Amino acid sequence: MKRLSYVALIILGGICFPVLSHGDAYWVFFADRGDLDVSARIQAKRTSPDDPKNRGRRARILGPSRLFNEMDVTVYPPYVDDVASRVDRVRTVSRWFNAVTVDATPGSVDDLKGLPFVRAVEPVASFSRTVGPAQPSLAAPMRPEALSYGNSFDQISMVGVKGLHDLGYFGEGVMVGILDSGFDGLDHAAFDSLRVANSWDFIDRDDDITGDDHGTEVLAIMGGIDHGSLIGQAPHATYILARTEDRDTELRVEEDYWIAGIEWADSLGADIVNSSLGYNEFDDGFSYSYSDMDGRTARTTIAADLAVDRGISVITSAGNEGDNEWYYITSPADGFGVIAVGSVDRDKFVSTFSSRGPTYDGRVKPDFVALGEPVWTVDASSSSSYRFVQGTSFAAPSVSGAVALLLEVHPEWSPETVADSLRAYATSIAPDSLAGYGVIDAYASSGLKVEDSVSDGFVVYDPYPQPIEFTDAANRLYFPMDVPDKALLKITIYNFAGENVRSFGGDIEPGSLRERGSAPSWDGTNHTGDDVSPGVYFYSIELAGYGTHTGKIAVMR
Repeated sequence: MKRLSYVALIILGGICFPVLSHGDAYWVFFADRGDLDVSARIQAKRTSPDDPKNRGRRARILGPSRLFNEMDVTVYPPYVDDVASRVDRVRTVSRWFNAVTVDATPGSVDDLKGLPFVRAVEPVASFSRTVGPAQPSLAAPMRPEALSYGNSFDQISMVGVKGLHDLGYFGEGVMVGILDSGFDGLDHAAFDSLRVANSWDFIDRDDDITGDDHGTEVLAIMGGIDHGSLIGQAPHATYILARTEDRDTELRVEEDYWIAGIEWADSLGADIVNSSLGYNEFDDGFSYSYSDMDGRTARTTIAADLAVDRGISVITSAGNEGDNEWYYITSPADGFGVIAVGSVDRDKFVSTFSSRGPTYDGRVKPDFVALGEPVWTVDASSSSSYRFVQGTSFAAPSVSGAVALLLEVHPEWSPETVADSLRAYATSIAPDSLAGYGVIDAYASSGLKVEDSVSDGFVVYDPYPQPIEFTDAANRLYFPMDVPDKALLKITIYNFAGENVRSFGGDIEPGSLRERGSAPSWDGTNHTGDDVSPGVYFYSIELAGYGTHTGKIAVMR
């Protein structure tokens, strides 16, 4: 048996990676952090000038008191040393789980279980998963307004990104991490202006992230730019690229690489992580069941939600299981804070292959849908060609790119605020297990979409602030509008069941009623004066003789 000492590990971003490769894989969870002074180390991280991007994101989203916690403290090195001396190799070291993954024999596993500092030993799951076929399709006719976008116009316009592009937002200052299976063909013309801050191959433990073109296709949807051929959703964002998946002939991938990748993305300060993959069926005699899609079981799901807790918007594909026996979403799409994206065609019909919800515990999934058939992206086998592909893998990056633009507009937004704003302006009247809240509208969600003319000078603007937090009695949601004449105004708030929550209004004088002192407003209470629950509500604004305007609002507490 080969032994591997702790000092022989490659250390990257606080995560350790060995050089050798052997045997069956296991998680080894430690009972504590040894004799490390955890409080002192947390305080040191809070005051250290290191990791400015990571620190900046956490301070901006979480506040100074939540910058770092015990999960950011180094795994106790002597524990790793001891385990390393008993196994074939240490694969990865996870701060968040206070654990290592190892290759070991069954005898070594029994030995590990007897160590006083080991809390548990569990197999590392090996997955078989479907990414969706990359199929050629007939190109859509070129539109006059889409000349600069080429065939990428449909995927851009469907999610409301073009309106933000028109205002000059392209993702500047936002960092996006991509966890995928490889990034062949980065010499393609669409990547001439690509900004890559860091890259790492978690399979082979080096900076060569080639080996597959799936990640390249995903990246181009967000970050590519080639005028007249393709423009990505966020071509001015900064990208970090991680190969966490080994797509050999059996499509086998292991969850510890994915977890190591998202911890690495956090350490580098990623604002968004896109994960265009999903796990459900496993090799080696183990598999999740639908009952495990509860947000609490799959280890990748748990890690994804931990990243959300640290201020990272995690967007993942819902899965391509809708037309096979599994049918449902796959992990980590079942995460509580994870944005899971399904697929629709150009007519916004849900793709047959798009995985369905809800989660096993009844939550709405997928969260949203985006164009997933067909999607225009690079042909990584060429330096200048493009092709159509399909799958939820290629719907998710459209949402990730849109979120990058929202964070450029509102860098202070937390993942929860991002999701609430997207829900408030998505297309579904009520969420369902096929399309969730529907197709997003990034332009409307940004708050920069200025007006909607209803009829003859009656103009309704987006309510503000959105999403609204009714944290005290002074907080109100304002409905700005231009009123052409004295008339009867009625504003009605509905819940998702279509029930009238609150109605108010009366005779209103003409004028530009846009400011807090003049715009009609709502205090967040129902007809009985009780506070409404958090969630997404609908509203209608009716001015007698001039028509009705409807929309959504997101309420937080």
